[in-house]
Order: sequence, then C-alpha cells, then structure tokens
Amino acid sequence: MPSMRCTLLTAALLVPQGAAFAPTTSARGTAKKLHAAPYERYLDAACEAARAAGALIRSASTDERAVDTLKANAKDLLTKTDVACQDVAAAVLARREPASRLLGEEDVAPGADAAARAAEKAFATDGLVWAVDPIEGTANFVDAIPLSATSVAAVECVSGNCRVVAGAVYDPYRDELFGAAYGKGAWVETAGKRTPLAVSSSMLGDAIVYAGAPPGMRALKPSLRGIAAVAPHVRTMRLLGSAAIMLAYVAAGRGAAYFECDLAAWDTAAGALLVEEAGGTVTDADGTPYTPLTRQIVAAGACHGDLRALVDGVGGARLDDED
Repeated sequence: MPSMRCTLLTAALLVPQGAAFAPTTSARGTAKKLHAAPYERYLDAACEAARAAGALIRSASTDERAVDTLKANAKDLLTKTDVACQDVAAAVLARREPASRLLGEEDVAPGADAAARAAEKAFATDGLVWAVDPIEGTANFVDAIPLSATSVAAVECVSGNCRVVAGAVYDPYRDELFGAAYGKGAWVETAGKRTPLAVSSSMLGDAIVYAGAPPGMRALKPSLRGIAAVAPHVRTMRLLGSAAIMLAYVAAGRGAAYFECDLAAWDTAAGALLVEEAGGTVTDADGTPYTPLTRQIVAAGACHGDLRALVDGVGGARLDDED
C-alpha cells in the first residue's frame, strides 16, 4: 500500500520529537486552562485530522478495502485502512495538541462493553480527549458504497464532567467537511465555501428519519421495533450505515431526525455537537441531554419530542436485557 505508507510517514514526520498522547497524565492546572480554551483551535485540529484520514479513505484500493479482521461478530469489520486512518489522524492531533489524549476506536477491544469501559476511563480524568472514528461506516467502505466518514471530536473533561467542545465530520467522497465549535454554530464546507447549518423545522408527519441497524442483537432488536413504530408516522425512513453522516445530515436539515441503540463516543460526539450547534436536540432515550457517554441516541430538530416518545414507547432506543 505505497500511498498509505507515504501518508503515514508524512504525518509521523510532522509530529515533534517526544510529542505523543499521554493517557495517564493530567493536572488540575491543565483543566483550568481548558475551561477557557480556544475551541475553534481544537476545531481546526479536528478538521485537519479528519481530512488527512479521509484522503486515505478516498484513495483506498480494492485490497485496502478488504476485511482484515472480524471484531465483535461477523457484522463488525476491520480493514487495514481503518488502522492507517486512525494513525494519520492521531499524528495530526498529537502534533497540534500534544497535552491531549486519544480515545480511538481501533485502540479499543471489540464489543459494546469494552467501548463503554474505555470511554468511562478516558473521560474520568481532567484534560482534553479526542474521540476518533477513523472510518465511520466501515461496512459501506468495504463494499465501495460511498457513505463513510471520518469523525473527530474534542471532549473537554473538568472535575468529572465532560462535554464536546469541537467536532468535525469529513465525507471524503463528496469532499464535504462538517464542523462545529461549542457556542459558535455549525457549518459545512464545500469547494472552499462554508455555509451555516440549521436543523429541519419539519414536524413528524413530514419528516425523513434516519435509523441504524446495529451489529449486536441486543441493539438490533430494539432498533427494528423503533423503526416499525416510527415508520407509519413519518414521510419515510433511511438507514445509511454511518452514524456520523446521518448526524451531519440532520444538522444540515437533510432529513429531520436520527435514532439508534448502543453507539460509542467516537461514533456520535462530533455529530451530536453538529446537531446541537445547528439548533437541534440530542438526548438519550429517556430525554437526558447528550454527553459523550450516551450510548442510546435520539437527535432531531423540531420533531424531537414526538419522535422520542414514539421510539421510547417501544424501547426502540434502549438495549434489550438479553440477546
């Protein structure tokens, strides 16, 4: 994979000697500094990292799209490009913010429980954490379906509280970069032009609603119940196979809402900030406001309340107790 190796080498050379993520190092002084941090600087770093990883997605050969490993089950895929994309993004982020640390999907053991534990550990200590999904929509990537993205979010952790303060979602196939910084609004950049984002004002009957088909049965069964409950009440439903893209589309008003069970911080953190900064609402199934530890997600514009009630009425955004 010459092109991939060249990109990795270039990114590695840009990292200052000794600069690296330090998961176990943080200080209260650092947390105080982060509280007044320039979130737009973090957004610039997230955008650079997302674009660097996206370039590998866009240029991947057939061999580079091939499944290298099955993770939690036969639906949970890993390619060499996933790892390469994370390495490139991590190199950019370490260079830009060397005091930060990384929560990257490819560093975490397979399965929902491992993902939840990793997030809890990453966000328990004060500091800046990057939540990175190098290819959000790997199954689409493997089958050459152009619906994958790189998702990079900056999470500020202070005294046990964490919030997303910057996020970027990059769709390399359309060369669309979605970005948001806390309190600064959200935008999409195409052909060098940034356009502000705003969620849809559609009510439920006029809404296009996105949903997911998670790989694990504890999440898939309730998701299917939710789809069955919601579909008769909306204009139509779509399953695109990438949480990051569906959240970005909700933020852009390309569809009104999205729900899914059992997602990880790297899947949702950047996209959730996009929706919120575009004027939407993102919560857990019970209406609790989104945090990077939220795993069952309902994100929408004006129809959020009605959608959440429908979905939660059938347990459509909560894990089943058993497979």
